[in-house]
Amino acid sequence: MNNPFALHPRKLWRVAGLLAAVLMAYATIVTVHVKGEQTAPQEVSTRDVAPAFKLQVERNLVTVRVVVRNGKGEAVDNLRQEDFQLFDRGKKQTIETFTMEKPALNAAENLPGASTSHPASEATGKTPPDFTSPRRYLALYFDDVNTGISGLSRTRDAADHFLKTSVHAGDHVGVFAASGQKPLDFTDDLDRVHQTLQDIRPHPLITADETCGAITPYEAYLISQFTGLSGQTNDVVKLVQTEKSFCCGGPKYCPPPPVEVIRMEAMRVQAETEKRAVITLQGIEALIGRMAMLRGQRSVVFISDGFLTLTLGDQLSRLADRALRANIVMSALDSRGLFIAGFTADASVAGRDVPQDGQMSSLKERLLNEQASEEASVMGTLAQDTGGTFIENNNDLEAGFLRVAANPDTYYTLAFSPQNLKHDGTFHSLKVTLVSAKGLSIQARKGYYAPRKSEDAAGQEKEEIQDALLSTNEMLGLPIRVNTQYFMVDKTDAELDVETHIDLQQVHFRKEADRNLDNLTLVTAVFDRDGNYVTSQQKVLELRLRDQNVARFLQSGVKIESELNVKPGTYLMRTVVRDSESGQVSALNSTVEIPD
Repeated sequence: MNNPFALHPRKLWRVAGLLAAVLMAYATIVTVHVKGEQTAPQEVSTRDVAPAFKLQVERNLVTVRVVVRNGKGEAVDNLRQEDFQLFDRGKKQTIETFTMEKPALNAAENLPGASTSHPASEATGKTPPDFTSPRRYLALYFDDVNTGISGLSRTRDAADHFLKTSVHAGDHVGVFAASGQKPLDFTDDLDRVHQTLQDIRPHPLITADETCGAITPYEAYLISQFTGLSGQTNDVVKLVQTEKSFCCGGPKYCPPPPVEVIRMEAMRVQAETEKRAVITLQGIEALIGRMAMLRGQRSVVFISDGFLTLTLGDQLSRLADRALRANIVMSALDSRGLFIAGFTADASVAGRDVPQDGQMSSLKERLLNEQASEEASVMGTLAQDTGGTFIENNNDLEAGFLRVAANPDTYYTLAFSPQNLKHDGTFHSLKVTLVSAKGLSIQARKGYYAPRKSEDAAGQEKEEIQDALLSTNEMLGLPIRVNTQYFMVDKTDAELDVETHIDLQQVHFRKEADRNLDNLTLVTAVFDRDGNYVTSQQKVLELRLRDQNVARFLQSGVKIESELNVKPGTYLMRTVVRDSESGQVSALNSTVEIPD
């Protein structure tokens, strides 16, 4: 089967969207069995529609990855939940979930499951087949949209040398570019990786204006954000006016352009800068979606000259959320190398000519410094938030790759649900401390953006289900058990029957007269050994239970049967159940083997 994700990064979201559409298209009539009693159809039924009511309880779980190091820079691995304190805007939060991860130890783990039932269900006495995955998936993501030829040449050569000397047996490497040019999906063939690296070239999509007096991206941001339409000028506008006049012979021959002309140019530059940034971030988001279905240690190395994301903080927060949910560590390498006093050591991206005026030269240098810092912050933020490493202001790129390609030996994952969170899209600062620091240092997420109020409850539910489906982590929001069996339809086709038992003890019903209402959405998806999507089925169970029958349902639970058509082979099966009222999600992994 061809890999559906070996596409232009900006088209990968179409695949994810297609997957979601396929899942919704499979919604069918559900056969529900309740132990000890025939179920009344008016109490338990199904409809092939979105939920008929909006979510009443919204869970906004915020995930924070923390790396704790001692004075020697070594990761500390003996901490417990009670050792941590977490604050949201200065208010102490209750840590709801806590895990300690050791990526190096978990990288080669096999998938859980058995050929005829999930481990949580009845034992079969049969040894389950193993899904032996590479111990590491390493994605090299080159920002060829915002990075010049000098930075790309140096970093691709450094990456090539690093891979020749540091890749181990079982490692799989993928090479991806922000422009979507010639991606190489994960492979252990270093010759193919070498050739792909050599083919990397800049693809700016929008050619930057390098003429004398052109407005820089950071100047454009400051002007478009803080200059009004009244004709008043600020220091940045005056600098641009002076530069443009200087570049065409001085005020005697070229009067400074009007403020409105400068503002219009600044808005154009700002729009182009933001467009390039969005394209690059969308590529990262698609890559995270691809890697979420892989097993083993997964990390991304983001290589870029940097770019401005001053208006895209919420998108960065969303990227970090997706990476954390998928258990992916992102590191970054600034391909510009060493910076000195506002001017990079690379002459190809040095500062433009400025008038020989002390005040203006000082302002220009300060703005270049600020721009360099802001351009690097996108890389630093993603690394900081996901537990990775960021290397900047260093020309030793080969040593840099050694550091960014190595995940921390140990990290901790904390999660909490903010109380009374307003869905207004504002930034929330986070702080993680230790009850007793003992000379330890902490790397942790600095903050997140609150979600914006969504009036599309069905769309929100679809997104949450898809995120859970593409993740590899098991979640236990609701207790579920999964049993499978198969029978051959003919020599080349089989039917996989899946029975999912859902415990209703933790379901949050909504009361309406003498009825107890809730919808449960079940998705059963099958992936092949390489993590490629094969098939799926989605079913929506509507519960409208009478008061007198609730106790029996809580005791017995419900069983839902699904049928999937597959070929003989070994598969990963992912079962996801979502409670529409509370937003609770459960997800289990199973391995299924259907012999030829």
